[in-house]
Amino acid sequence: MKSKNEQLAEMKHRRDKILEMIKEDGTVTVKSLTSTFDLTEATIRSDLRTLQHQGYIQRYHGGATLLDGKQNTHALLLERQTQLGEKDAIGRLAANFIEPGDTIILDSGTTTTAIANHLSHIKKLSVITTGVNIALQLGGEPGVNILLTGGTFKFPTLSTSGEKAASFFENMLAEKLFLATACISPRAGLSYPSETDIKVKTAMINSANTVFVVADSTKIDKVSMFALPCEWEKLHYLITDSGITAEAKAAFESLGVIVLVADTPA
Repeated sequence: MKSKNEQLAEMKHRRDKILEMIKEDGTVTVKSLTSTFDLTEATIRSDLRTLQHQGYIQRYHGGATLLDGKQNTHALLLERQTQLGEKDAIGRLAANFIEPGDTIILDSGTTTTAIANHLSHIKKLSVITTGVNIALQLGGEPGVNILLTGGTFKFPTLSTSGEKAASFFENMLAEKLFLATACISPRAGLSYPSETDIKVKTAMINSANTVFVVADSTKIDKVSMFALPCEWEKLHYLITDSGITAEAKAAFESLGVIVLVADTPA
Protein backbone atom coordinates (compact mmCIF):
# COMPACT_ATOMS: atom_id res chain seq x y z
CA MET A 1 0.00 0.00 0.00
CA LYS A 2 1.30 3.46 -0.91
CA SER A 3 2.21 5.88 1.85
CA LYS A 4 0.38 9.19 2.22
CA ASN A 5 3.40 11.08 0.83
CA GLU A 6 3.50 8.79 -2.20
CA GLN A 7 -0.22 9.30 -2.78
CA LEU A 8 0.18 13.09 -2.54
CA ALA A 9 3.13 13.03 -4.97
CA GLU A 10 1.15 10.90 -7.41
CA MET A 11 -1.83 13.26 -7.17
CA LYS A 12 0.36 16.32 -7.81
CA HIS A 13 2.04 14.63 -10.78
CA ARG A 14 -1.37 13.77 -12.28
CA ARG A 15 -2.67 17.31 -11.81
CA ASP A 16 0.48 18.71 -13.42
CA LYS A 17 -0.13 16.42 -16.42
CA ILE A 18 -3.78 17.48 -16.62
CA LEU A 19 -2.73 21.13 -16.61
CA GLU A 20 -0.18 20.41 -19.36
CA MET A 21 -2.95 18.86 -21.46
CA ILE A 22 -5.18 21.90 -20.97
CA LYS A 23 -2.33 24.28 -21.80
CA GLU A 24 -1.79 22.33 -25.02
CA ASP A 25 -5.40 21.94 -26.17
CA GLY A 26 -7.08 24.85 -24.39
CA THR A 27 -9.92 22.71 -23.13
CA VAL A 28 -10.48 19.18 -21.89
CA THR A 29 -13.44 17.01 -20.92
CA VAL A 30 -13.93 14.95 -17.80
CA LYS A 31 -14.72 11.95 -20.00
CA SER A 32 -11.42 12.14 -21.90
CA LEU A 33 -9.45 12.52 -18.66
CA THR A 34 -11.11 9.52 -17.02
CA SER A 35 -10.13 7.47 -20.08
CA THR A 36 -6.56 8.78 -20.21
CA PHE A 37 -5.81 8.27 -16.50
CA ASP A 38 -8.16 5.30 -15.94
CA LEU A 39 -9.76 7.00 -12.95
CA THR A 40 -13.28 7.76 -11.77
CA GLU A 41 -15.09 10.95 -12.76
CA ALA A 42 -15.20 11.94 -9.08
CA THR A 43 -11.40 11.86 -8.86
CA ILE A 44 -10.99 13.87 -12.07
CA ARG A 45 -13.54 16.46 -10.94
CA SER A 46 -11.64 16.81 -7.67
CA ASP A 47 -8.42 17.43 -9.66
CA LEU A 48 -10.14 20.08 -11.78
CA ARG A 49 -11.59 21.80 -8.70
CA THR A 50 -8.07 22.05 -7.24
CA LEU A 51 -6.64 23.48 -10.46
CA GLN A 52 -9.47 26.00 -10.55
CA HIS A 53 -8.84 27.06 -6.94
CA GLN A 54 -5.16 27.49 -7.85
CA GLY A 55 -6.21 29.95 -10.55
CA TYR A 56 -5.16 27.99 -13.64
CA ILE A 57 -8.47 26.92 -15.20
CA GLN A 58 -12.19 27.62 -15.37
CA ARG A 59 -14.45 24.61 -14.94
CA TYR A 60 -17.62 24.14 -16.96
CA HIS A 61 -20.18 21.32 -17.06
CA GLY A 62 -18.28 18.25 -18.25
CA GLY A 63 -14.83 19.81 -18.52
CA ALA A 64 -12.50 22.77 -18.08
CA THR A 65 -10.74 25.47 -20.08
CA LEU A 66 -7.74 27.76 -19.55
CA LEU A 67 -8.58 30.76 -17.42
CA ASP A 68 -6.84 33.34 -19.64
CA GLY A 69 -7.56 31.67 -22.97
CA LYS A 70 -10.03 34.25 -24.31
CA GLN A 71 -7.76 37.23 -23.63
CA ASN A 72 -4.71 35.52 -25.15
CA THR A 73 -6.61 34.47 -28.26
CA HIS A 74 -7.91 37.98 -28.89
CA ALA A 75 -4.35 39.30 -28.54
CA LEU A 76 -2.93 36.46 -30.70
CA LEU A 77 -0.65 35.45 -27.81
CA LEU A 78 0.82 31.96 -27.68
CA GLU A 79 0.57 30.25 -24.31
CA ARG A 80 4.20 29.15 -23.85
CA GLN A 81 6.22 32.37 -23.88
CA THR A 82 9.48 30.97 -22.46
CA GLN A 83 13.12 30.74 -23.64
CA LEU A 84 12.39 33.46 -26.19
CA GLY A 85 16.04 34.39 -26.75
CA GLU A 86 16.97 30.79 -27.44
CA LYS A 87 13.97 30.30 -29.72
CA ASP A 88 14.83 33.42 -31.70
CA ALA A 89 18.36 32.10 -32.24
CA ILE A 90 16.97 28.74 -33.32
CA GLY A 91 14.54 30.49 -35.67
CA ARG A 92 17.32 32.54 -37.24
CA LEU A 93 19.48 29.44 -37.84
CA ALA A 94 16.56 27.40 -39.19
CA ALA A 95 15.64 30.18 -41.63
CA ASN A 96 19.09 29.84 -43.22
CA PHE A 97 18.03 26.45 -44.58
CA ILE A 98 15.01 27.89 -46.41
CA GLU A 99 15.59 28.97 -49.99
CA PRO A 100 13.53 30.93 -52.53
CA GLY A 101 11.13 28.59 -54.33
CA ASP A 102 10.92 26.10 -51.46
CA THR A 103 7.72 24.49 -50.30
CA ILE A 104 7.99 24.13 -46.54
CA ILE A 105 5.82 22.96 -43.65
CA LEU A 106 5.89 25.12 -40.52
CA ASP A 107 4.44 23.46 -37.45
CA SER A 108 2.67 25.66 -34.88
CA GLY A 109 4.25 27.00 -31.71
CA THR A 110 6.63 29.64 -30.40
CA THR A 111 9.80 28.17 -31.93
CA THR A 112 8.32 27.84 -35.41
CA THR A 113 6.88 31.35 -35.05
CA ALA A 114 10.46 32.47 -34.44
CA ILE A 115 11.39 30.91 -37.80
CA ALA A 116 8.59 32.87 -39.50
CA ASN A 117 10.05 36.04 -37.95
CA HIS A 118 13.19 35.54 -40.04
CA LEU A 119 11.64 34.82 -43.44
CA SER A 120 10.87 38.33 -44.69
CA HIS A 121 13.92 38.28 -46.99
CA ILE A 122 12.58 35.31 -48.99
CA LYS A 123 10.25 36.60 -51.70
CA LYS A 124 9.17 33.33 -53.30
CA LEU A 125 7.97 30.67 -50.91
CA SER A 126 5.10 28.25 -50.30
CA VAL A 127 4.29 27.68 -46.63
CA ILE A 128 1.99 24.93 -45.39
CA THR A 129 1.15 25.51 -41.74
CA THR A 130 -1.17 24.60 -38.89
CA GLY A 131 -0.30 27.90 -37.20
CA VAL A 132 -3.03 30.51 -37.64
CA ASN A 133 -0.71 33.23 -36.31
CA ILE A 134 2.01 32.16 -38.76
CA ALA A 135 -0.45 32.33 -41.67
CA LEU A 136 -1.47 35.85 -40.61
CA GLN A 137 2.14 36.91 -40.16
CA LEU A 138 3.44 35.65 -43.51
CA GLY A 139 0.24 36.11 -45.51
CA GLY A 140 1.00 39.72 -46.34
CA GLU A 141 4.55 39.05 -47.57
CA PRO A 142 4.88 39.46 -51.37
CA GLY A 143 5.50 36.18 -53.16
CA VAL A 144 4.64 34.01 -50.14
CA ASN A 145 1.89 31.47 -50.77
CA ILE A 146 0.14 30.27 -47.60
CA LEU A 147 -1.75 27.00 -47.22
CA LEU A 148 -3.50 26.83 -43.85
CA THR A 149 -4.81 23.44 -42.76
CA GLY A 150 -8.37 22.95 -41.60
CA GLY A 151 -9.37 21.21 -38.41
CA THR A 152 -10.20 22.04 -34.81
CA PHE A 153 -8.83 25.34 -33.48
CA LYS A 154 -6.55 25.10 -30.42
CA PHE A 155 -6.20 28.57 -28.91
CA PRO A 156 -3.12 28.03 -26.68
CA THR A 157 -1.02 27.25 -29.78
CA LEU A 158 -3.19 29.32 -32.19
CA SER A 159 -3.29 26.23 -34.38
CA THR A 160 -5.53 23.75 -36.15
CA SER A 161 -5.54 20.10 -35.20
CA GLY A 162 -7.41 16.82 -35.46
CA GLU A 163 -8.35 14.45 -38.27
CA LYS A 164 -9.13 17.18 -40.80
CA ALA A 165 -5.76 18.84 -40.24
CA ALA A 166 -3.99 15.49 -40.68
CA SER A 167 -5.92 14.63 -43.86
CA PHE A 168 -4.85 17.97 -45.38
CA PHE A 169 -1.36 16.51 -45.84
CA GLU A 170 -2.53 13.56 -47.95
CA ASN A 171 -0.78 13.76 -51.35
CA MET A 172 1.05 16.89 -50.15
CA LEU A 173 4.81 17.12 -50.76
CA ALA A 174 7.25 19.60 -49.23
CA GLU A 175 11.01 19.97 -49.35
CA LYS A 176 11.38 20.75 -45.65
CA LEU A 177 9.41 20.37 -42.44
CA PHE A 178 10.19 22.39 -39.32
CA LEU A 179 8.64 20.34 -36.54
CA ALA A 180 8.00 21.51 -32.97
CA THR A 181 8.01 19.20 -29.99
CA ALA A 182 7.25 19.35 -26.28
CA CYS A 183 10.04 16.91 -25.37
CA ILE A 184 12.81 15.04 -27.19
CA SER A 185 14.91 12.25 -25.78
CA PRO A 186 17.40 9.84 -27.38
CA ARG A 187 15.63 7.08 -25.45
CA ALA A 188 11.98 8.00 -25.97
CA GLY A 189 12.01 10.12 -29.14
CA LEU A 190 9.48 12.93 -29.50
CA SER A 191 6.62 13.24 -27.04
CA TYR A 192 3.75 15.62 -26.31
CA PRO A 193 1.38 16.42 -23.41
CA SER A 194 -1.69 15.69 -25.56
CA GLU A 195 -2.42 13.16 -28.28
CA THR A 196 -4.52 15.56 -30.38
CA ASP A 197 -1.58 16.52 -32.59
CA ILE A 198 0.07 13.10 -32.97
CA LYS A 199 -1.68 12.24 -36.25
CA VAL A 200 -1.06 15.72 -37.64
CA LYS A 201 2.65 15.62 -36.87
CA THR A 202 2.94 12.11 -38.30
CA ALA A 203 1.25 13.29 -41.50
CA MET A 204 3.66 16.25 -41.68
CA ILE A 205 6.68 13.95 -41.38
CA ASN A 206 5.37 11.67 -44.11
CA SER A 207 4.91 14.66 -46.45
CA ALA A 208 8.42 16.10 -46.15
CA ASN A 209 11.72 15.17 -47.78
CA THR A 210 13.80 16.64 -44.94
CA VAL A 211 12.69 17.01 -41.33
CA PHE A 212 14.15 19.61 -38.98
CA VAL A 213 13.09 19.22 -35.34
CA VAL A 214 13.32 22.60 -33.62
CA ALA A 215 13.51 22.52 -29.83
CA ASP A 216 15.21 24.64 -27.20
CA SER A 217 17.52 22.78 -24.85
CA THR A 218 15.05 22.74 -21.93
CA LYS A 219 13.04 20.17 -23.90
CA ILE A 220 15.95 17.76 -24.33
CA ASP A 221 16.14 14.56 -22.27
CA LYS A 222 12.54 15.12 -21.17
CA VAL A 223 9.56 12.84 -21.75
CA SER A 224 5.90 13.82 -21.95
CA MET A 225 2.75 11.67 -21.85
CA PHE A 226 2.21 10.74 -25.49
CA ALA A 227 4.97 9.46 -27.77
CA LEU A 228 5.10 10.22 -31.48
CA PRO A 229 5.63 6.90 -33.29
CA CYS A 230 8.49 7.73 -35.64
CA GLU A 231 11.79 6.10 -36.59
CA TRP A 232 14.90 8.19 -36.03
CA GLU A 233 15.87 7.80 -39.68
CA LYS A 234 12.95 10.09 -40.57
CA LEU A 235 14.27 12.90 -38.35
CA HIS A 236 17.25 14.40 -40.15
CA TYR A 237 18.19 17.47 -38.09
CA LEU A 238 17.76 18.78 -34.57
CA ILE A 239 18.19 22.55 -34.26
CA THR A 240 18.64 23.62 -30.65
CA ASP A 241 20.57 26.13 -28.53
CA SER A 242 23.90 26.04 -26.71
CA GLY A 243 22.28 24.64 -23.58
CA ILE A 244 22.44 21.11 -25.03
CA THR A 245 24.98 18.93 -23.25
CA ALA A 246 27.83 17.23 -25.09
CA GLU A 247 26.43 13.86 -23.98
CA ALA A 248 22.97 14.57 -25.42
CA LYS A 249 24.45 15.88 -28.67
CA ALA A 250 26.55 12.74 -29.05
CA ALA A 251 23.56 10.53 -28.25
CA PHE A 252 21.42 12.12 -30.99
CA GLU A 253 24.27 11.97 -33.50
CA SER A 254 24.75 8.25 -32.76
CA LEU A 255 21.12 7.83 -33.88
CA GLY A 256 21.89 9.49 -37.21
CA VAL A 257 20.46 12.93 -36.34
CA ILE A 258 22.55 15.97 -37.32
CA VAL A 259 22.57 18.37 -34.38
CA LEU A 260 22.85 22.09 -35.18
CA VAL A 261 23.47 24.47 -32.30
CA ALA A 262 22.34 28.08 -32.56
CA ASP A 263 24.47 30.78 -30.96
CA THR A 264 22.42 32.36 -28.20
CA PRO A 265 23.19 35.98 -27.31
CA ALA A 266 24.59 36.41 -23.81
